[in-house]
Amino acid sequence: MTDQAAPTTITPGPALLTSREVEAILVQHGYRLTRPRAAVVEAVLKYTHPFTAEQLVAEVGTGNGGSIGRATIYRTLEILASLDVLTRLIQPDGHPAYICDSLGHRHHVVCSGCGSAVAFTFCPVQELVPALARDTAFEIHDHLLEVFGVCPSCQVSAARAGGLRA
Repeated sequence: MTDQAAPTTITPGPALLTSREVEAILVQHGYRLTRPRAAVVEAVLKYTHPFTAEQLVAEVGTGNGGSIGRATIYRTLEILASLDVLTRLIQPDGHPAYICDSLGHRHHVVCSGCGSAVAFTFCPVQELVPALARDTAFEIHDHLLEVFGVCPSCQVSAARAGGLRA
């Protein structure tokens, strides 16, 4: 039995990164900080749970009284994901969502009931990478691990509705 530390968990939320920190990351990587891009950053940091690009379009897009075009919103989300400011998740229904949490290597447990997510930094995949690289002759650059389940809140709701046995 190995002496392994318990997974570190963080609850996603707006306090983990500030708009100034995100703007500095953008500038550091050569991206111009335009007003629309800054507005997308502000909107993204308000989310405390996974959100979709379409939710963001509905909030700040030009078709809904906002001033930011759909393409700008989608491009900015992809830029933020490429810089590890956002994590792109695949929801149980197969559609992508984004979550803003801490910088660095992390994975998520996603609730298939409400879509909430909790990040964890313990990475069991790291141990597999050398063997996968050797067995497949791939040069492995990155990986994605998403675990789906039902959060405590949804478990209680389902038990009350008679869907789960407590």
